[in-house]
Amino acid sequence: MSEFLQVRFDWTDLLFAAILLFVGYLLLQFMSQRLRRKPLLGRFTRQVEETLSAILLLYEPISILLLGIILLFISPLPHGILLLLIVTAGFSRLRDYFSGRVLLFKPLVKEGKRMKTGKSTGVITQINRLGLYLQTSEGLHFVNYSSLLTEGYSLVTGKEYGGYYQLNITPPAAEKEAHPFRFLQDKFLTTPYLDRSFRPELFPGDSSEHKIKARISVREEKHLRELLSLMAEWGYPATVAKK
Repeated sequence: MSEFLQVRFDWTDLLFAAILLFVGYLLLQFMSQRLRRKPLLGRFTRQVEETLSAILLLYEPISILLLGIILLFISPLPHGILLLLIVTAGFSRLRDYFSGRVLLFKPLVKEGKRMKTGKSTGVITQINRLGLYLQTSEGLHFVNYSSLLTEGYSLVTGKEYGGYYQLNITPPAAEKEAHPFRFLQDKFLTTPYLDRSFRPELFPGDSSEHKIKARISVREEKHLRELLSLMAEWGYPATVAKK
C-alpha cells in the first residue's frame, strides 16, 4: 500500500502526455478530414476513412483514461479523492459519453438514417458526444446514448427518409475539373436547395463505374428535382440511388 501511495509521476509528465496525445488527435483528425475532401486512395478511401473514425472513437476515451491515471499517480490520495468526486458528480454525463463510444462504433449509426426509439421515431440529423438529435414530425428531439442502450432502438438501413437521398453522380467525361470532389463541395455550399443542418457527403463509387456517390438532404421534397436539374447544368448529371 505504501508503494502505491508513492509519487511516480510529476506535472511535467502530465503536460508532456497531454501535448503528445493532443498532437496525435489532431493528426488523426487531419487525415480523416483530408480523405473526406480529397479521395487520395480511390475506392479504398471510404474503408480507410471508416477505420480512422473508429480509431478516433477509441482514441479520445483512452487518452482521457491515461491522463487520469497519470494525474492519480502524481499524488494518489488527494487526486484520487478529486477524481472520485468528479466521477460521482458527472456520472450521468460520463455514462452517456462512454455509451456513445460503444454505440457509434457501429458504422450504421450515422446522420441521415431513420431511427426508432421507445418514445419517438425520426431521422438522425446531428450526432455529438453525449447524444444525438432526431428530426420527427413533432420537431427536433435530443436522445442521450445511455437511454438508447438501456431502452433499445431500431435502425432502418438501406433507405433514406424524409429529405435525405443518395445520389449517383457522373463527372464530366472530358475532366474539365481537376478536382471534381472539391468542385461539388464548393457548389453544394452555395446551393439554396440543400438543408444546411446536414453536411453533404461525397465518396468514390466503384472504379468500373467512374461515378461519385453523394448523400445529401434537401430542404423540401420538391427541391430534389430542381437540384438534379442544376447539377446537370454544372455538367454533373445525377440520379437517385435505388438503395
